[in-house]
Amino acid sequence: MIPRVPGLTLWAWFRPHQMPSGVRIGIPPEVCQRYPAGLPFTMADLLLSAGIAMPQFQAVSLFGGAWQPAAAFAVYLNQPVPVPAGNARSEIGLLAVEQAPVAGGFVSPPMAGFDTTDAVDPMESAPTTSGQMYDRIETAWKSAIQMERQLAGVRQKLSGMLNSLNKLDRELTPEERLSADREDKDNWEEARRWSRDLAAKCHREIKQFDIGLTSAAGRKNSMQAFYEQVIEPRQPCSELETYRREFETYRKDMVNLQRAMTSAVQAASQNGTQRAQRVLSSIGRKIRERRRRMREPVGGTNMDRSCRRKS
Repeated sequence: MIPRVPGLTLWAWFRPHQMPSGVRIGIPPEVCQRYPAGLPFTMADLLLSAGIAMPQFQAVSLFGGAWQPAAAFAVYLNQPVPVPAGNARSEIGLLAVEQAPVAGGFVSPPMAGFDTTDAVDPMESAPTTSGQMYDRIETAWKSAIQMERQLAGVRQKLSGMLNSLNKLDRELTPEERLSADREDKDNWEEARRWSRDLAAKCHREIKQFDIGLTSAAGRKNSMQAFYEQVIEPRQPCSELETYRREFETYRKDMVNLQRAMTSAVQAASQNGTQRAQRVLSSIGRKIRERRRRMREPVGGTNMDRSCRRKS
């Protein structure tokens, strides 16, 4: 289903009863288990596979979350889709402009050369009326809150990865040192350096989430208060344009934070824990081989050489 990822198949229900002009995409459990650090496709990949062109894309719901308009999601169409957190449903809903059905498809067939790499964020165009400004601020805020919920799951993964990296930053045991050759020892010291560097990166991203944008030390509390007191009840305000820019900047900052945290998880897994485990696995094989060599039949009983006495 995903042309860019050969062999990867997702489930799709075109025009389900609840969404006559939409498609529901299900992610099989084995796919989530295979890619714990982040799914190997983007929303742009899903739109392409479903045959939904950008002008037809209306809204998206990630894993049972609130619907977000396409304008709020456009800025990270080409970012990897996160893995569902906790007990969230492994489904993504897509709404599109109603079109006449086509054979074997959903809306119109995929556009030739379809590419969203240079897609323009519709929220970049300035609104012209106060009503549009209220709507844009509300969209930006709800999008940011949705991303914050997703980042809470990424933060848990970062914390677990940090603990794993710290445990791997250790000296080899006496048995490991005895069995390892010079190359193994050099590889282990390099793996430890990677573990320390990546642990520091994970710690920075966790700190950024805990005491940065989304914390009381950041802008969240003041923006939430303004949203609840002015935007939600549509109270008159003479500085809507200023607040619109602030809310949309906050949304973009959240996108950047999501990108950095996801990148830290992936790097910690690929260059940290996996690298260290490969070295330890190599040393482990040599430990088992050495143990086999040290044991030979003596009087019908296997006994370690170190336990024998010379006659």
